[in-house]
Amino acid sequence: MNATITLREYLEKEKTFVIPNYQRGYVWGKKSKENDLDAVSYILEKSLIPGFKNNTPIFIQGITVTEKDKEKEIILIDGQQRTTFFYLLLKYLGYSGKVEMKYSIREKSNIFLSELDIIETDFSEKTDEDFQDLYFFKKTLRTIDEYLKKIENKEEFCNYILDYVRFLYIDIPDDKATKVFSMMNGSKAKMKSEELIKAELLRLASLNDSDFDKKDEKEKHSIEWDNNMLRSRYAREWDKWLQWWNRDEVKKLFKCSNVMGYLVSSYLQTKDKDKELSFDNFKNVFLLEQKPIDAKKTFDGLRRLQKRFEDAFNNPKIYNWVGAILRVCPNKNEFIQWYFIGESKPSNNALKNYYKWSFLGLTHIEIETHRSALEEDPNTNGNDKFDEKFEELYKKLESNNLYNENAEEAFRLLLRLNIDEDNKQEEGEGRKFDFSIWDRNDAKGRSLEHIYPKSKVLHKEYGIIKKGDDKPLDKLPDRTDGYIARASCRCFENNDRVEASEHSIGNLVLLYKDDNSAFNDSSFEEKKSMFFLIPNGNDKKRKMIFKSRHLLHTIYKFAQSEWKGEQIARNKYQTLKEFEKYYGK
Repeated sequence: MNATITLREYLEKEKTFVIPNYQRGYVWGKKSKENDLDAVSYILEKSLIPGFKNNTPIFIQGITVTEKDKEKEIILIDGQQRTTFFYLLLKYLGYSGKVEMKYSIREKSNIFLSELDIIETDFSEKTDEDFQDLYFFKKTLRTIDEYLKKIENKEEFCNYILDYVRFLYIDIPDDKATKVFSMMNGSKAKMKSEELIKAELLRLASLNDSDFDKKDEKEKHSIEWDNNMLRSRYAREWDKWLQWWNRDEVKKLFKCSNVMGYLVSSYLQTKDKDKELSFDNFKNVFLLEQKPIDAKKTFDGLRRLQKRFEDAFNNPKIYNWVGAILRVCPNKNEFIQWYFIGESKPSNNALKNYYKWSFLGLTHIEIETHRSALEEDPNTNGNDKFDEKFEELYKKLESNNLYNENAEEAFRLLLRLNIDEDNKQEEGEGRKFDFSIWDRNDAKGRSLEHIYPKSKVLHKEYGIIKKGDDKPLDKLPDRTDGYIARASCRCFENNDRVEASEHSIGNLVLLYKDDNSAFNDSSFEEKKSMFFLIPNGNDKKRKMIFKSRHLLHTIYKFAQSEWKGEQIARNKYQTLKEFEKYYGK
């Protein structure tokens, strides 16, 4: 049976709920890092009690099982914690129906649950409790009592949860796993494919081989023990992967909020790059023959792929290159397939080149074409598309009106320059770049800052004196007021005359928006003081804590002793020369 069922329907199956030995102990009641409330308090306070008051249905996460009719057992593959909680809750409420739970290898847990009497049982706290299960069984009962002792009609509350708590019930028989869908958590969302895939892999991994019946009883017992241990190890390993992909810093780097990140979907694409993740697709590609060996091979492949993702996350330079590529490339899936899925992982140098060329705006196909051209002739500058993109971007960056005409190109160049500085840290081992400046669109996101304030750079336009922000002035102010003329933004480098403006790349740095707002139209000296001085005194500006201080390229510009027209022009020249050298021009 595969459907959305009520808690009453779940219990009226009148089968024993079996917690297999590969499952961890009961831990509901333990606080998580993400929430102030533990799981028991949360479901009571945020779900069951308000639902009871408003007479509304409650949808909880699905439960995956294998039903055994002959043994009259329901083996809990996924759903142990929820089932145990509702067992304890119903016992507290005096539920008179038949409900039994069995921990397959934990005798003390079995005894406690089978003999539980809400009046006679002592569930007071004992800090020296010998068994984890017993500690959290009792803690759950104390929490339930704390929340429900004020409810006068406990029988009515009991009937409410029996009839209004609903969940996906997924029964995976021994011969196949069934596709299911329905409502969860009040939204029309399909059951996560990864949950079904996990359950099917665990089921297959613990099946006996075809010659099992030919073994003697002692050998059978040994094989079943080994299978259960393998299944337990696989379950723990999968959960470890799940926890890793749901770490905030991992989700932020890979820009992926999927429950298992890229792991399962990417593994499917090792066989078919065009396949979208679904339970049926995964099963048909890897588990069609329904053999234990298929599950073992699949787990081994997932393990090796997971290590690639973890290695990329743990190496600061690779972390930075991968993070940048995922943000500037038009199709990140093509990059994921190229770097993580291939039989042999690309070298660090190949990844670095991919990173460099992606900042030119090359697509994956164009990057691969350019790589092939260089492999055929290392002395060439590459192909026409590379040259075209370089010239196009150089022309934009060279413009003295870059800020107004092509701000995105300025953003990308400055992002790359800051990442490259981070990669030089820790004696060349690199430090991880904080990509939050690129990912947010609010006040904590990115901004282009004029090092010399644009409001204090003057120029004439059709005889009208204007500031860099295009606001007109009646007369030219005294130079001692901190203004400079745009015409003064020039220098001579290698006998080349360099003309710049306040809107050129020579006067721009990357900042967080909050920090940009704090600077306002302050002079270079005032900005430098705010940026570097330790917060103190009553000056609100000097109290600012600048998050942008982790941006090393930005720091180096504000560290200059002087910043006027000549410095703007020289910085423009040096930045463009770096750009040419970086791409071998």
